[in-house]
Amino acid sequence: MRFIKATYHLETKTVEYEAGDGTRLLKTAGTLNWRFNNPGNIMALPDASKQKGRIGAGTVYNPKENTFAIFSSIEAGEREKCALLRRKYRNDTISEMMSQYAPETAGNDPVAYANFISSESGVAKDKKISDLNDKEFGKVVDAISKKEGGLKAGTEKWVYVTNLTVSDGSRPIANVPFKVTLGSTSYEWKTDVYGKLKTIIHTKQGMVIVVKYTNSAGKEDVVYSAVAGDETKNILLTRNFSQFSAKTLAETPKVPREKSALKPIDYIVMPGDSLSKIAERYKTSTDEIAKNNNIKDVSKIFPGQHLTIYGAKTNSPLIYIVVPGDTLAKIAAQYGVTVDELARWNNIVDLNKIYPGQSILISNDANCSKGSSPVLVSDKQAPKPQPPVSRTSPNVQSVNLDKKTLESVGSKKSDKPIALLPHDQREAPWMAIAIREVTEWHGTGEKKITDNYHNLTGSKGSLGSTAWCASFANYCLKETGYDYSRSFTKSSQFPVYDKTKFIEIKNPVYGALMVFRTYVESSDEFTGNGHVTFVYGKTSNGDIAGLGGNQGGKAYGGGTIKLSMYSTTKPTSRFSMTVRKKKETPVYQKFYKYYIPVAYKEYYSKNSAELPIVDVDDVNNNLFGFDSKTKSVKDEGGGR
Repeated sequence: MRFIKATYHLETKTVEYEAGDGTRLLKTAGTLNWRFNNPGNIMALPDASKQKGRIGAGTVYNPKENTFAIFSSIEAGEREKCALLRRKYRNDTISEMMSQYAPETAGNDPVAYANFISSESGVAKDKKISDLNDKEFGKVVDAISKKEGGLKAGTEKWVYVTNLTVSDGSRPIANVPFKVTLGSTSYEWKTDVYGKLKTIIHTKQGMVIVVKYTNSAGKEDVVYSAVAGDETKNILLTRNFSQFSAKTLAETPKVPREKSALKPIDYIVMPGDSLSKIAERYKTSTDEIAKNNNIKDVSKIFPGQHLTIYGAKTNSPLIYIVVPGDTLAKIAAQYGVTVDELARWNNIVDLNKIYPGQSILISNDANCSKGSSPVLVSDKQAPKPQPPVSRTSPNVQSVNLDKKTLESVGSKKSDKPIALLPHDQREAPWMAIAIREVTEWHGTGEKKITDNYHNLTGSKGSLGSTAWCASFANYCLKETGYDYSRSFTKSSQFPVYDKTKFIEIKNPVYGALMVFRTYVESSDEFTGNGHVTFVYGKTSNGDIAGLGGNQGGKAYGGGTIKLSMYSTTKPTSRFSMTVRKKKETPVYQKFYKYYIPVAYKEYYSKNSAELPIVDVDDVNNNLFGFDSKTKSVKDEGGGR
């Protein structure tokens, strides 16, 4: 089982290891290096990312205060110990190494430590680490483990959990209240912004779990019940309705209202769409949609393409970039609009919270006052706002809210007040973000892309030096209110490992996560690396057209965001990389499996449209705005 997080409980000398599905392993007593999966008792660095395999840290008093790294497994701790010795102490003798590895200031005796290592390993104290052969190095490593306690085991206990996610079939639903009874104790819980309830820990075998929801009639319905057992369960609760509210306008106002005209709708083309189908759905004509959207060939539209229904495309609205000291009230006054209008246009829930660098959309008919410095959406997009400390943007909260407020208007045929239900497109909403990003950068190489998707998802690294296909995919999910992988943000295998957030599907659908794995040529051993992209369509020869980051290779400055072709049966790329410390190891990359977010499960099961046949270069050039003459080649590979 793969652990992603560890917490140390000093009072009970217990490390609580948490797996991707929420299952816990409690390691109690024993030697510290056994509890911490840390054979070398390596001290925790301030930057955890510099210690590979580290998933936590724990402070102990022996007798002085020291904080040690906690690793995901004994093997991971052993690898990091070996890497540390070769990296940090390679030019030191055993005696010199011990003065730093086990310093006197931390309560150690480095001289006695060095004597013990030399005696156990048979290696002279004055011999440098870099001069040791593999056999000698192995003996030194074993001697250190023995000195650090010999991995004497304590007790282990597995604890299982139940994870509950609430969805409307397509999206997670936030802020839904439930009454949760565990045994004889009841709790009032609400779902978080990603539709998740608190993890239910099986504290006792046989504990009765009952989850109730109060329906629209005020009665409590049991929506889930079970008996806690010796397995972890991931449960999806689906609620097939939404709640809306609107302020009531006067039935017979003193001053007659004008009848409301149909407002333009921004429609995103989905797989299987045609202009005639869209026109029929919205009671308009194919010619009208084509005219309003400057479409020359009415038989040619692309999945992800934006169309304006009930009106021509207008000039781009203004985007205002928030600066320190700004408030919504100040911005509203500057543009002659109200705070409520700004909040509605930008899905802002808390009127007191905006952030420097945040983009605020200003409607076309707003009046600019002197001194304002807006930019057009059609101009080079302004930098994206830095996410707040909570790493959950106001936009995510509003997208997944349990209840939504609508604007009241006069009806189409009379002046009586009505509230119109919003146009809601439920098919893979995250693809709209992926298409927005590919259109914005249209083939720009990774070193010139200023949106750092690592940083935007809460991790570190640069696009030019760290594979970013996974960070890009997680960013698209995060921006549309879907739970994304925090533990494996930069790993192409995140849908495989994060079992509470993603589920495997057998057949590809629009927006599915397509995962590849990298294998050693000589042994077919999985290296732990790979690539991930979004399924967009398929080519005429049956390959998958995948839209993702870090694709295109050298032809696009080392990698860009683009549509590429991928085989599902043959290796998609061959190259060399370092595997298990062996440089230039020949490897190949191959398709593994498809995944979707858990909250999308029901929509997928009921609405799986046939993938459209697409020409990759046609889409890149005519929808995404690429100006490159370079043609896509089959199996361009991706993140390593």
